[in-house]
Amino acid sequence: MDTTEAASQESSQLTPTEQRQQWLRTLACSTESELTDLLGEVDAAVTELRKPEIGLAMVTGRVGATGEAFGLGEMTITRCVVQVGNALGIGYVRGRAPQHARCVAVADGLLQGYLHDEILARVVHPLAVRQRQRSASRATEVASTKVQFLTMVRGS
Repeated sequence: MDTTEAASQESSQLTPTEQRQQWLRTLACSTESELTDLLGEVDAAVTELRKPEIGLAMVTGRVGATGEAFGLGEMTITRCVVQVGNALGIGYVRGRAPQHARCVAVADGLLQGYLHDEILARVVHPLAVRQRQRSASRATEVASTKVQFLTMVRGS
């Protein structure tokens, strides 16, 4: 079973809302160049309802991932909303990246329409594979710097 089949089998067990959250996460975590290369030219009519806007969002954190939430700081984000056919596509990305946010919004709109399967196979699945490879590579790199501490007991 190749990675595309595994990804589609995994996503078929999710609710439609969870599937959309998953593809939006994958699209937003991609790089702008990756997304524009894979998305290419779109034949659908796209209307910008909200042009890409740059703003700030509050980032929260939790101590030990279980403690009380606290405000960690602010982060720059870019957002965009487009209409593709009858679907509204949204795009939120980190940093100042108007074109990236627009591409995410267009892909989201296409994924909600008749091009769902094509965009999923052509764009989302390859991006997810690349992101998993980067994550595994980063984990290997971090593991190589891990320090093992040894405690010795006196006596006995």
